[in-house]
Amino acid sequence: MTQPHLKLENIKVKQLIGDYRAGHIVIPEFQREYVWRKSKAPKLIDSLYRGFPISSLLLWQSAEQVRARRNNPRPTRGSSMSWLIDGQQRVITLARTMSGDDGIEVVFHPDHDEFRLANAATRKDRSNWLRIADLWDDTLYRSLRRNLDVGRYADKREARFEKVRAILDYEVPLVKMCEHSFDDAVNAFRRINTLGVRLKVEDIESAHVAARHSGFIADEVVPFLEQLTRQSFTRLNVMHLFRACAFIALPDGRNRTPLHKLEQKEVLRAWKQTQRATEQAIGLIRSELGLVNMEILWSGALLVPIIVLCATMPPRQRDSRGLVAWLALAALHHRYSRSSETALDQDLRACRTTDPIGALLANLRQMRTSLLADAKDYSEPIHLNSAHFAQKMFRPMHDRQCSWAFDGIVGRVQTFDVMPFWVPATPG
Repeated sequence: MTQPHLKLENIKVKQLIGDYRAGHIVIPEFQREYVWRKSKAPKLIDSLYRGFPISSLLLWQSAEQVRARRNNPRPTRGSSMSWLIDGQQRVITLARTMSGDDGIEVVFHPDHDEFRLANAATRKDRSNWLRIADLWDDTLYRSLRRNLDVGRYADKREARFEKVRAILDYEVPLVKMCEHSFDDAVNAFRRINTLGVRLKVEDIESAHVAARHSGFIADEVVPFLEQLTRQSFTRLNVMHLFRACAFIALPDGRNRTPLHKLEQKEVLRAWKQTQRATEQAIGLIRSELGLVNMEILWSGALLVPIIVLCATMPPRQRDSRGLVAWLALAALHHRYSRSSETALDQDLRACRTTDPIGALLANLRQMRTSLLADAKDYSEPIHLNSAHFAQKMFRPMHDRQCSWAFDGIVGRVQTFDVMPFWVPATPG
């Protein structure tokens, strides 16, 4: 039996992009999403242009049946396929730069010797700012050369264009894991830092879950996250949903049990409930607060208690207005801004009590005894958003003479304690 070993190779950028597009290099299910900011694309291209190192890629070659993170590009099964363990951000950025799509349109100014993301200014000056996608396309480049101005700087421009095209021949170092197990590949992913950026907690937990429950991330989690993105609820990340799902799977559990330690049937059953409860929570804040996205809610963690209570409490027993009022106060007092995991543990324990809203309020009072908004709540942009959000929530209650306040949350926090709100002289 062949022992696990590493194979060192080099691969040209052009072949790397081609192999990714053809499905020969595939993103495994346990990988993170593509998270690079678009502004990193010109910097990556510039590094290649100047011959700087961009560090190696890590591939895993295996005949094991593993799920892909996404189906586009479509994986090509067989001995020619490898799983990309480290380097996804760079490979996808290069592929999108070559096609000029997904908002990654990198342009080059030959006289300034500079790369940028295309914008309105560069598009007005197309004779000087040229798309990398066009320079890398053989047919378009031949047409460009024929139309080059004959002049003093023509040779210099053409030399720099050729240097840009030579990026496709840049050899990227490649490390292949051969004969390693699936668990080895997942462990390698967990340990690696990509370009010095440590993996987030949700990335590590996704890897754990994918290792234990094959297909769950690709078939269930990724499509639902894409749905939330379309609904503009992007601050609800996978970790928030996993925390809610773990609670729903074991609502009476005293200790937090991560999803990768549960049986697959338990996870799938709880996930379906989590999806329904998340939709209900979104519907709740839309109908009660008129919010169409999460721009004013600075963290997705704020929705986790609401999601679990929507899942575990029948609609008739649910104090919907009390829940959104707690949400407003939690946003006002920046719940989860520090030690978010500890705070979320406390609030999920509160959700197990017979009076969850009262228990959630008690947790808020541990942060500061008065729930009254003050000047500090308007001192910074994040504070200002939260304070205006809470003010927007409670002001209608005041205008309606607290028609439902004492049926919900305000009766328990005392009307004078939360309103009227302090309003700055010049509201932002």
